[in-house]
Amino acid sequence: MALCAVLIAGCGAPIAESSAPLPVRVGGVEMLSMTVPRAYQAAARLANGKVLICGGTSEADAATALDSAELYDPELGSFVPTGSMTVAREAATATPLRNGFVLVAGGTTGAGLHTTLASAELYDPVTGTFRQTGAMTTPRQGHTATLLSDGRVLITGGTSNGVDALASAELYDPATGRFTATGRMAVAREGQTATLLKDGRVLIAGGGRSDTPGGYTVYSSAEIFNPATGRFTSLPDHMTSERTGHTAVLLRDGRVLIAGGKTGRTPTESPERALFSLAPLDTAEVFDPRTGKFSAVGRMARPHYLATATLLNDGTVLVAGGWNLKGPVVVGMRDAEVFDPGSGTFSKVEPLHVGRLEGSATLLKSGRVLMTGGIDNESDVTATSELYDPPTRKFILRPFQRYKRHHNHAEWSDAA
Repeated sequence: MALCAVLIAGCGAPIAESSAPLPVRVGGVEMLSMTVPRAYQAAARLANGKVLICGGTSEADAATALDSAELYDPELGSFVPTGSMTVAREAATATPLRNGFVLVAGGTTGAGLHTTLASAELYDPVTGTFRQTGAMTTPRQGHTATLLSDGRVLITGGTSNGVDALASAELYDPATGRFTATGRMAVAREGQTATLLKDGRVLIAGGGRSDTPGGYTVYSSAEIFNPATGRFTSLPDHMTSERTGHTAVLLRDGRVLIAGGKTGRTPTESPERALFSLAPLDTAEVFDPRTGKFSAVGRMARPHYLATATLLNDGTVLVAGGWNLKGPVVVGMRDAEVFDPGSGTFSKVEPLHVGRLEGSATLLKSGRVLMTGGIDNESDVTATSELYDPPTRKFILRPFQRYKRHHNHAEWSDAA
């Protein structure tokens, strides 16, 4: 949240205020929608297949945090409210635990001038309620939360005040309900990624910090957290590009795909060069834990910054949405593409029906991907949702929709 605000502010691109939208229809079909518009929400798939979506904001300018939550039920194809959080939160993390609960941690609360939270809470899918659990040792936004192989949750970095990045990390133990400090990262980071490797270690890559002379500094460096020792170790090999606001996904073969984001280089030779240096990246790379090295792969069709990336059931990766400019205004982008680990290349798929920036993407048990909310291509916070259907490589408007091809035309139809 802080990272997005800093870089958007740096580009001088205002976001329009939003009100609850009227139902959206595309091609005569009304889009699936949440109970309220949300951006910067947290989402997690539950053991029963439903998707918990909580918090966020419904107003891009005022940025008033929400305490409400809802569930998407794939069997019914609809959203229904569930219990409210104990604290209104946006830009929090949501981590499904082995015991079936969901840990919701940190983020910001309030309206306008936000307060960063150290508090955390648990969602119980049986009762549909939230309850407080132990607080983090440090307030955090822009942090990561990673479920470890032993059931604990690693929390890294972020910022405690929207400016100063953190090098500290901590562990949440579901058995005790407490957070305890663990080793510190080599550098303070926000907007980084954290990926659980197959051997149980965690790759921390990129990110940046704004509390440095000359503005925002973005890293190409990476480090590894070892749960056995509680320590971080810097990798001698750096990413092929410095990145913040990028995505990272563990591939089936154990490598990690890292894609997009933004560079932080700010050359001063000319305004044109400076603006170009802040453009989102279309490059991608993979990290191989066996060699400890990063290597470039095929470029994306479009740059993706603050996008979502989802590992699909066939082993490919869907990269969708992100940051875009419409004149001077920041909006969500509709572009989406799929990475094939076998060929190391990206290929475009049909675009989203609605642009999405800071929405959520959740893999369903069916193999489809639920895309919800975010800032749309008109710069409003949207309540709309859609589903990516891997067999057709298209985003569909309703859960039971099928794409049918006729003799001389193709059309969408709602066939339950």
